[in-house]
Amino acid sequence: MAEQRIHIWAGTTNKTEDQFYKYFDQSKFIKDNHSFNTDESYARNTPDFNLRSQFGKAIDKQYDYDANWITIFYSRKRISIQAAIEELPIWNDQAEVDIYQACVSKGISTANVILCYADDELSLDNPLENYNDMIYVGSFKVPS
Repeated sequence: MAEQRIHIWAGTTNKTEDQFYKYFDQSKFIKDNHSFNTDESYARNTPDFNLRSQFGKAIDKQYDYDANWITIFYSRKRISIQAAIEELPIWNDQAEVDIYQACVSKGISTANVILCYADDELSLDNPLENYNDMIYVGSFKVPS
């Protein structure tokens, strides 16, 4: 059975939904990168990497992150971490238990934001303390 690596972040934010999602907005970089790749009169010899999303910068993605592999749950109200985990596309009981235990070990028992990003190549050896009010919980192998 094939497996894939998922990365989980969870936490509590007081930001509005728009403020929270702005951290993940990579539309300006994607537009600039498209111009770089298609416009012969493009003014620079590389895309403007400063336009990458804050999330992309935080996980050290050179270009954009793959939006097809990210799931973000946001709620104005805190819920139990177990309920938050159940909002993610993880259909493996053992993986859910492992994620729950990792959250609890990091002091996360309630949350109003949780994120799952599937990326087999991503490695966060020295994670940041804060990712848009979320803590990096860890990476987990799940059946794909």
